[in-house]
Order: sequence, then C-alpha cells, then structure tokens
Amino acid sequence: MKISALLTLTISLLLISTYSINSQSATTMQDILETATKKVVELEDQKNMEVVNMTFDLLVNQGKKSLWRYLDPSFDYDVIVLGDRRINKIKLTVYKKDNPTGNWLLVDEYSADKPQLRLDPQDFEQYEFTVTVDEFKAGESTGHFALILYHQNPERDR
Repeated sequence: MKISALLTLTISLLLISTYSINSQSATTMQDILETATKKVVELEDQKNMEVVNMTFDLLVNQGKKSLWRYLDPSFDYDVIVLGDRRINKIKLTVYKKDNPTGNWLLVDEYSADKPQLRLDPQDFEQYEFTVTVDEFKAGESTGHFALILYHQNPERDR
C-alpha cells in the first residue's frame, strides 16, 4: 500500500511539474532575452560594435510589428532579427521615408532564420523596420523576436 501511494504521489508530482514547466515556457520571453544577450555580448565584446537599439515583441499568427527610427548618415548600420525557439523563419522588411514626397520606399527585404541587413543612410532619414514570421515551428502560432540595430563603435576607434 505504501509503495503504490508513494508511486502515485511521485507520478502526480512529475506530471504537475512537467505541466508547470511547459505552460511557463509557452509564454516566457526568457529564451529570446538570453539569445539577444548572447548576441549583444558577441557584437560589443568581440566585433567592436555598438548596439543602438533593441526591440522585443510578440508575433501572433501572421501578424507583423513595425518600428520607426531616424538613422544618422555618420554610420553604416546593421540590423538583425532573432526569433525564439518557436520560429523557424522570420522576415525583415526595411523602408525609408522619402523626405520630399513623404512616401515610404522599399530599401530591402530578407527572410531567414536570422535575417540581417546593412543600411547606409545618405542623410538623416527615417526608417521603418517591419518584422513578420514566415514560418513557425510545427504546432506553434506565436513567438517572440528581438530586433537589434547596431554600428561600428566609434569610441573604440580613438
């Protein structure tokens, strides 16, 4: 009797803890924060870059997220998008605002597991960065992403 009660309790605790872990990991940002932190350390400590903007957000189904930023012509920028464990392929689309007309012009678009683009502003111009998921992993319809904008670190060149 003691053995069956102990076995039942052990199995119940395993099931509860497994459920708890799975339900937490389904909505947590922890893995994308860890992934982005590793990337920032690599960029700043190993590649002499300066991260100038980081954005984290959630994409659901075929939704998209956009952000806007003015870029300084003194720098050539790189932008990379990292998806969490639920995203296989993510798309980054970049537009810039044409100052005379006010129209948004396509600069570039790239889809990959970690899409990265180089931007070379010719003037102090406004850019739009749009992120969409091209492919979720099987059974997933939601995932976090991190967009990281960076350039060569001018402080280290002195």
